[in-house]
Amino acid sequence: MRMRRRVAMPVGILLLLAALAAPLSARGAQDAQADLRDRALAAAAAQNLFGLAAQGNYIGMVDELHPDAMAVFPRAAAAGVLREIYGEAATGSGQVVGVEIGGWEWPVTGQAYALAAEVSFILPVRAEGGGDEWFESQMYLVPDTAGRWRWFLGDSPAFVEDAIAQYGSSDEVAAAPGAPAGPSSGNLLEGDMITNVVNDLDAFYADVVSYTGLTYRSPGVVVVPQGQSAQGACGPAQGTFAGFYCPPDETLYLDEAFMLSQDPFAGAFVIAHEWAHHVQTAVGFVRVGPGDAPDQFPELYSIELEIMADCMSGVWAADATARGILAPGDIDQAVQFALEVLGDPQQVGPYDPQAHGTGEQRARAIMNGYEDGFLGCNVSIDA
Repeated sequence: MRMRRRVAMPVGILLLLAALAAPLSARGAQDAQADLRDRALAAAAAQNLFGLAAQGNYIGMVDELHPDAMAVFPRAAAAGVLREIYGEAATGSGQVVGVEIGGWEWPVTGQAYALAAEVSFILPVRAEGGGDEWFESQMYLVPDTAGRWRWFLGDSPAFVEDAIAQYGSSDEVAAAPGAPAGPSSGNLLEGDMITNVVNDLDAFYADVVSYTGLTYRSPGVVVVPQGQSAQGACGPAQGTFAGFYCPPDETLYLDEAFMLSQDPFAGAFVIAHEWAHHVQTAVGFVRVGPGDAPDQFPELYSIELEIMADCMSGVWAADATARGILAPGDIDQAVQFALEVLGDPQQVGPYDPQAHGTGEQRARAIMNGYEDGFLGCNVSIDA
C-alpha cells in the first residue's frame, strides 16, 4: 500500500501501512477496450478484498495475495498485519476511487511486472482524538497465470521481516502449546514423512483457525503398522485401508504400509485429506445419509465434502511450498495419484452416499486449492 496522507492511528498501524515507493510506469500503446477491462477487473478484485475485510475474513484476504507475494510473506504474518489494519484501525469498509494501469516493480523483491494496476482507495479509520478520519492509499494488483488480479502486501524486505517478527510465521505457530513443531527447513517428505506431515498439518490448521471464531483441537492420529489393526469408534482399521477419519473419536487412522508404498507426496496427500475432514467436522459440516438431499446449511453431499477436502489439501500444499518445505513439483504426485487411483468406479454416481468424485474432479480440486487458496474450495459436484 502507498500512503498519501498520514493520519493519527493506533500505535504500530502507520508502520504497517508503509508506502510502496515504486509508482506505475506508463503502459504505452494499448487497446482502449483492454485498458477499460483491466481497470474494471482490478477494481472488482480490490473491492472484493474490502468485502472480506469487512467480514473479518483475513485468511480470505491472504488467499487473494499474488502467488509471488505468498512465496515471501508467511500466512500468519500477513494475516496479523491485516487484522491490525482492518480489525483494529479501520472503522468501516474501504472504497475504490480510481485505477491506473501500467508497469510496476514490487519493492520487496525488485521483480518487475509489465502489467499492473494501481488501485486508489479510501478507508475510514479511528482518529487519535476520537471519531473517524479518512485515510487515502493505494494497493497494487497483478494478474496471475490464470488471469485473476491478485494483490501485493509490503513495501520492502524490512516490512516483511518486521511483520514476521511481530506476528510470526506459519512455522512458528507450532511453538504454541498443543501445536507440535514441523520442520522449518528441508523437505517434509524426507526422513519420517508421516510424523513430519502430521506435525506440519497440525501447526498449519492451528494457525488458520486462530483467525476465525472457532476453537481448534488437534485430532488423534493412529498409525497402523503392516499386519496389525486398531479398533476405534468407527470400527476396526485393518488390511489395506489407506487412511480414514473417524468423527466420533476425532482420530485419523493411517495405514503405514500404504503410505510408504506410494510416491512420498501421494502418501502425504492422504494424511492432508483426512485432516481436512477433521476440520470440516469442527466447522459443523454434516454428510447427508443415503437417499437424502441437503436442504439446509451445513448439510452436504458426500462428494462435496470429499472434493472440498481435496481442495483444502491443495491449500496446505501451497502454503508448505511457499515456506520451502515442499518442492514445487511435489504437488504433481498428488494430482497423478488422484487421476490414476482415487477416482470413483463408473457405477458410483455423484449422489452415492460414499461418492468421492472422479479422478478428474479430484485432481482439479487439488489444484484449485493449490492455486486459489481456500476461496477455491467453494466446490460443486458438476464443477
